[in-house]
Amino acid sequence: MRKSIRISKLIGAVLTVLAISFLVKLGFWQLERAEQKQLFFEDYANRSEQVVELNQLHSPSTRVPRFSQVRIRGQFKDDYLLLDNQIHEGEVGYHVIGLLQAELANTERVVMVNMGWVALGASRDQRPKLTMPQQPLSIQGYFYQPELSSVWGAGKYMIENDQHPVRVQQLDAEAIAQTLQLPIEPYVVLLSENEELGWPRAWQPQVMTPEKHRAYAWQWFSLALACLLVFWFASRSKKITTEE
Repeated sequence: MRKSIRISKLIGAVLTVLAISFLVKLGFWQLERAEQKQLFFEDYANRSEQVVELNQLHSPSTRVPRFSQVRIRGQFKDDYLLLDNQIHEGEVGYHVIGLLQAELANTERVVMVNMGWVALGASRDQRPKLTMPQQPLSIQGYFYQPELSSVWGAGKYMIENDQHPVRVQQLDAEAIAQTLQLPIEPYVVLLSENEELGWPRAWQPQVMTPEKHRAYAWQWFSLALACLLVFWFASRSKKITTEE
């Protein structure tokens, strides 16, 4: 009898420790996300007015601050990507990602250009057929490196290339480059709202605020404390019952 009680106590303690560890980890993860979002909003607010010429740079992804104004010359390929699950004025659709072939510091590369939003259409089985600009051009926009999800299947498994245009769940440049066999740069140019080409777009940050992440963090910490208190009271109650 006493042995089974000890075993049940041990199992309860182990499960409680695991639950508390998991909840605390979630809380710290939310605090980390809050810091990242704080930097995200600060970068957008403090973006430079000086225009950076991407064609002249080696490795722009390590030299250009996020949301800097940039200009790039090149020519769009006929193919393009559809970034899935994008909301505009309450309607679901895609962001159109043009593939701009450009010479970057004497090397031919492909730069992803977010050209704005298009509606989903009548069915997900029928992807929008769009016409890209045909002539060489110079465009202006904002420099951005997408945040990539770390969940299972967020890489090449989330690229739907069963038909064209290719539909993607996130702009994972490495996975897209492997799928399309193109030398794609690891960043995106958000096409300026002042450019005449493209589709409707507005680039103000539309992500969860740092304050909301912090609120979620304290919820997880509170749940961890609640688990600890429940376990403590349960242990005290069993101890009193045994003594009686």
